[in-house]
Amino acid sequence: MTGSPASDGWLAPRALDSLRARLALTTLYSLGWVVLMWASQGLWFLPAGWRLGALWVTPSRHWAWLAVGEWLALAAMTSHGGRDALSWDFVALNMLPWFIYAGVVRLVRGPQAESRIDDPRRMLLLLGSGIASAALVSPVLQAFIHADAGASMAGIFAFIYGDIVAQLVLAPLLVLFLHSSPTRFLDAELWIDLGVQSLLSLTVFWLIRQRLDLAPYLLLLAFAPIFFVAFRRGWEGAAISVALVGALVALLIRLNMAAVDVRALQLALAVVGGGGLVLGAASSDLRRSNERLSLRHRELAQMNRSLTEAAAELRSVSQRLVRLEEQGQRELAGELDYEIGRSIHALSTRISLAFRDIRDEQMLRLLESVREQVREMQESLRRVLRQLRPQVLDTHGLREAIGFGPLRDMLEEAGIGYDTAFYGRVEALHDDAQTTVYRICQAAVREACRSQGNRRVLVRIDVGPGNGQRLEVQIQIDIEASQFLDFPFETHPLAAITDRVLAQQGEYWIEPLTPGVRHKVRFEEDPSALL
Repeated sequence: MTGSPASDGWLAPRALDSLRARLALTTLYSLGWVVLMWASQGLWFLPAGWRLGALWVTPSRHWAWLAVGEWLALAAMTSHGGRDALSWDFVALNMLPWFIYAGVVRLVRGPQAESRIDDPRRMLLLLGSGIASAALVSPVLQAFIHADAGASMAGIFAFIYGDIVAQLVLAPLLVLFLHSSPTRFLDAELWIDLGVQSLLSLTVFWLIRQRLDLAPYLLLLAFAPIFFVAFRRGWEGAAISVALVGALVALLIRLNMAAVDVRALQLALAVVGGGGLVLGAASSDLRRSNERLSLRHRELAQMNRSLTEAAAELRSVSQRLVRLEEQGQRELAGELDYEIGRSIHALSTRISLAFRDIRDEQMLRLLESVREQVREMQESLRRVLRQLRPQVLDTHGLREAIGFGPLRDMLEEAGIGYDTAFYGRVEALHDDAQTTVYRICQAAVREACRSQGNRRVLVRIDVGPGNGQRLEVQIQIDIEASQFLDFPFETHPLAAITDRVLAQQGEYWIEPLTPGVRHKVRFEEDPSALL
């Protein structure tokens, strides 16, 4: 059990460090005891609730001051009544109950003060400690007050209900006043609910007074509004509601208008009041959980918005990077073709001219070897240029570039079969989307060429209607491996495809084949978007 913080209420440990504060605590407790003893009657023994609440909210190291205040008040009242304040009866009736209450509260609560009863567990601990204390004190009081009646089971319950009712009425109310904000008592809706409760309870008691034979059927209805207030207003409303009902019942008894046996009223108030307090604590705990959950939802919503904004920014950056990369490859291809291609072409032309003037066989063989190397350089340059930016993609479109362009050449050189299938409006894609599709296929083909165990690559492209005016592009690339591989085929996503898909805000996943791997990509494009 955790204690209350030092700032919780005027009974916090720091506030009780000075001697003046302790004397004030003793004096206040004594005055409260005297006033509540005077207000007690057959329905309740209010000092029992005062004692339980004070012990509950006060650290155990300060209990001695409570004991001094209680015993001084009892000694003064005993002496004023003409009885001996130093007798064994005084010790048994007035001092022993305090030790019983203190022992039970210390065992249940611990050494530190408890300022919270706003959840069912803490509320049950408070009420349970009070019920246990009352059950232990009742036989002691019966034994000394009615010593000539002998011990009986009924004697155990002689004083227990009066103590329990007082505890339900006063202990939670004391905790409420000491550790709740004063603004909570200014809630107009709370007092409207309490007014409705009082009206309903008085109506039921009036009906019982008019028709006493209906008392067994209507009595609990007089206390039922406690549940209504507890459910709507939490444990604070339940504490005030139980105290208000108790005050109404006490007033009716004092005016001889209750028309019901006091034991029945005590039992009904004890059962309904205890249930109402636990219900109020559960309601407060539920509201607090809902508030924390709402706060958590707001935090998660804020985080989701931040992540969404970050993802949008990341996609925008990725799109810009992809476009810059594509533009850079185009410029590099142009520069290579202009600078190196022109030089190689000029060198080839000079070698061809040299063939006309040279008659030496050895020199001719040397020139032939050089010319072959130049042709290989030209072919290598053309392959590099096709990889950087295939000319066929600009001149003949995506279908021709994928079906009969450099990708097929790469796979044929690697000895891998290649098939393509196109569906839908492939030509409707704008330049960026066509470039994206081509680069995705190019990345998969490169990966297939790196392994000697692959035997076939199948590319399927389907362009269909998407959301609104957008087009949905679905790409499926099957890389089929040989059935006689000596090592397991590893399936993993390709970074080049992931980057392109991220730039298009699409989806990319892989599926294993037997053996092999299937790359699947889906994204949407707006054909009316600016290039």
